[in-house]
Amino acid sequence: MNLDSKHLFIFFIICILSIKSNGQVVSNAIINNGGGSSTVSAFNLEWSIGESVSIANFIAPGFTLNTGILQPMTTIVTSINEYGPTVFGDQITIGPNPTSHLLNIKARFSEAGKLSLQLLDAKTTVVFSHEAGTIFSNYEKNILLEDYPSGVFYMKVYFKPIAGNIKTGIYKIIKL
Repeated sequence: MNLDSKHLFIFFIICILSIKSNGQVVSNAIINNGGGSSTVSAFNLEWSIGESVSIANFIAPGFTLNTGILQPMTTIVTSINEYGPTVFGDQITIGPNPTSHLLNIKARFSEAGKLSLQLLDAKTTVVFSHEAGTIFSNYEKNILLEDYPSGVFYMKVYFKPIAGNIKTGIYKIIKL
């Protein structure tokens, strides 16, 4: 076997091995995002897994996909009973979350009512308050967070329909 035929033979073996072998392809994307909770006897566990490259919220019957900060659905850590997604469903959208400077709040209601917003820090001190007044249908508000320190905040949303009881929902916000 001369030198060219040896190179051809090695090339042929490498090609055959690469076709027959399976390998992991590493790409520049993050696709794992999830979480949940579980109860066994008297023990409760809530977890969130993964990272996110986009900030969005998708809702289908029986499923909610949030590619931003997972909103806690139990009172174990925060003792909050009025979780925004549970109270308002897809009527209120808050994002991007996490954010470094701007927080966008969108509201879509099928009934008229008064809307109020409060931003609370981790010590539950009100650091921002906004009275939107009476709204119907769509409402949007941007809040600048540049002057606030990094950390956990909570957005408290109040909606009092013209005919009906007041709804209060609390959303967890991460300021980078």
